[in-house]
Amino acid sequence: MEGTPGHDSRPEPLPWDDVQYFLELARRRTLAKASLRLGVAHTTVLRRVASLERRLDRKLFDRSHSGFDLTSAGQELLHRAEEMESVADTIFSAGGERGRVAGTVRVAIVEGLAHSIVVPALRPFHVAFPDVRLELITVMQLANLTRRDADIAVGLSRPSGSKLYARKVAQSHVHLYASTAYLAEHGTPATVSDLDRHFFVDYVEDMIEIQALRWLADVVGSNRVVFRSTSPLVQLAAVRSGLGIGMFPTYLTRDEPDFVRLLPDEVCAHREFWAAVHQDLLRLPRMQSVFDFLIHCLTAELEPES
Repeated sequence: MEGTPGHDSRPEPLPWDDVQYFLELARRRTLAKASLRLGVAHTTVLRRVASLERRLDRKLFDRSHSGFDLTSAGQELLHRAEEMESVADTIFSAGGERGRVAGTVRVAIVEGLAHSIVVPALRPFHVAFPDVRLELITVMQLANLTRRDADIAVGLSRPSGSKLYARKVAQSHVHLYASTAYLAEHGTPATVSDLDRHFFVDYVEDMIEIQALRWLADVVGSNRVVFRSTSPLVQLAAVRSGLGIGMFPTYLTRDEPDFVRLLPDEVCAHREFWAAVHQDLLRLPRMQSVFDFLIHCLTAELEPES
């Protein structure tokens, strides 16, 4: 009978908390990373995800040596869960103080841009938006915005994925540089063929997924590379010490008074910079504020896109 205790026909409340645990495990792929992000124990993540699987009567993850991989049912739920998350973010923002922009924004960005352009401009941004917490992840791989590896990506190629807003915002030229100490010891190359007698520093080849970072190999090959690092700043330090010749974008070398640009007309690469964000996130005030800040940084400090 309707209204009889114990016979409530209303549906159970949506387990939104369990969905949030599912989202973090789907994005981080390991219990350690998901639990750290959520601030809970590993067992709590497993328990909440198992509860969601029982509720849906579907297996959402397969476990492999690399972590937790989404099943087809998990992939389907991921898309719907991200839509729910986006709506929840919008509700939270709308329910806050009028005009208040707050929250965390994670940006995946190449290290050189973060170090030389974004971080030096952070102080005015923090003054304007004191409640926005910015997380910069310096990456050698392309960030997957659809999987929400980051909220916003700034890099050397246009990210692919559904419902992404991507904008080409700037460009930079890349040249060969050596320190005056290196040139005093080894001589200054006058022609491209002279480069065969010199030493170089470069990226670690098998750890680069961003093809545009392979600028040195495109120009001089790899036969004379004597030092490699995943960090452009470490490479910069190696060239500064006189270890060899490096290839860098102009914005990384402008504060290096002992660097000499070599063969600027003969050896030069051109790189584009893209900023991208998921369309559903861009309507959130904190995302829009950070995206606008990054665009301003890039266009003010780099060559404008052609």
